[in-house]
Amino acid sequence: MLSLVAMGRGVLPVGEQTEHYHPRPDIAYVPIHDAPPIERGPIWLEANTTTRVQEFVRAATDANAPRPHRPHPTPT
Repeated sequence: MLSLVAMGRGVLPVGEQTEHYHPRPDIAYVPIHDAPPIERGPIWLEANTTTRVQEFVRAATDANAPRPHRPHPTPT
């Protein structure tokens, strides 16, 4: 998709980290300050649902679950 944007064939809203991970001198990354955050998640064809896919999605979901904030211990 970024290649199409670089060729002048479209516009693509991307997350803030895209500029860091995919720097391109031929693309201008312009922040949209009032846009909601972009959420991402795995997708697949329902017909391709396997145990392996389900386990991967479960592991990815667990790895990205919010964790309770634990304050740093105070030195004594």
